[in-house]
Amino acid sequence: MQFLLRSLIFVPLLLCSALFSGSDSTNFAHAKILGKLLYTDLSVSWVEQPISEVLHEFQGDLKIDMFIFWNSKDKDGIDKNTPISLKLTNQPAIVVLERIIEKLNGTVPTTWQLRDSMLEIGFKERFTQENAMELRTYDVMNLLFTIRDFDNAPIMGTTGGGGVNFGGPTEDPDRLTKDEEVEKLISTITDFVESEQWKVHGGNCTIRFYKGSLLVKAPDFVHRQIGGYPFAPLRPKDMKTRTVNFSGGSTSVRLPRVPNI
Repeated sequence: MQFLLRSLIFVPLLLCSALFSGSDSTNFAHAKILGKLLYTDLSVSWVEQPISEVLHEFQGDLKIDMFIFWNSKDKDGIDKNTPISLKLTNQPAIVVLERIIEKLNGTVPTTWQLRDSMLEIGFKERFTQENAMELRTYDVMNLLFTIRDFDNAPIMGTTGGGGVNFGGPTEDPDRLTKDEEVEKLISTITDFVESEQWKVHGGNCTIRFYKGSLLVKAPDFVHRQIGGYPFAPLRPKDMKTRTVNFSGGSTSVRLPRVPNI
């Protein structure tokens, strides 16, 4: 018996089965922001420029609502004076954003996410506070089946009458129980998707199995790596479709092929 999930193939599968609780208006606002990130190409050249100025310029180029969790007397956050050096030419804004996040990650783990119709940027520990997380339900029944290995397959043989004789299988190969399959699925997620954020590893995010579904309480930056978004990024009419993938704590973009002339 082989368990179906040998790798992170559950990511695109859960994309189709996740049930999201966000309102249509919020989803539309998020689709608009994600579309700006995916379909706006930027060229930037920053040398030791304060992050506050970098993000102000970034927001101005995209014309979107943003909220940055800056450092304050009451709560830890991003230092406005953190210097950023980055040079990119004609890259999707989401790639530029990811490179900015990489620069900030040198101190405290930082990320971006979509929440309350805005693009948020801040420390991961800030987003995993109880009031900042969202409960989402993922239907995983289609993942909980096994592929049987018939290592005792019948053997063909010629009988005296010229027919074909199929030997019968002897023992049913060992198979994982449903509970074991569920546990392996949960372990795959908590080990490969933001592993340090799950309660089992000392974080605040939780995951439970109930009646064929996974109940996941986590912030948006975790959810998008499990099931993506329940909407497509809004695409300008004059541009070809681009594909975005969220996995391994980062974001990648696939651009449409340009035909050779």
